[in-house]
Amino acid sequence: MKKPSVLVLDDDEDNVLILEAALQTSGYEVRHARSCAEAQAILTGRTADALVTDLRLGDGTAFDLVAALGKKRPRVAVLVTGFGSPEDKRASAEAGFQAHLVKPVTLELLDRTLRRALEAASVPPSPSSQAPGRA
Repeated sequence: MKKPSVLVLDDDEDNVLILEAALQTSGYEVRHARSCAEAQAILTGRTADALVTDLRLGDGTAFDLVAALGKKRPRVAVLVTGFGSPEDKRASAEAGFQAHLVKPVTLELLDRTLRRALEAASVPPSPSSQAPGRA
């Protein structure tokens, strides 16, 4: 069985190393980037199943990155940030993030969130959830 691939994006070196090691231990294929530009270059050349990212990065925001990626964006995007107001969570959902986790985040919560989101993203919508007259 193919391991789910995850791109970890954070401009904090320690966070990148911790998340990368923890996700590899949990069975993910992990790549990392430290800027929006680096992440965009990686995702232009190779797809990833999921993106785990901080919000504010040195050269932009995760929202900017997801918008710029368009169809090249991973199936699942999880935001891990220190910003947790209802407005912040609404903005991340509107930007297309499947989950918004507020730091500090346990690695168990991140793994569980990723697995659920990846599972949900791989299941096609049921016929009853589609609009009438649409296939």
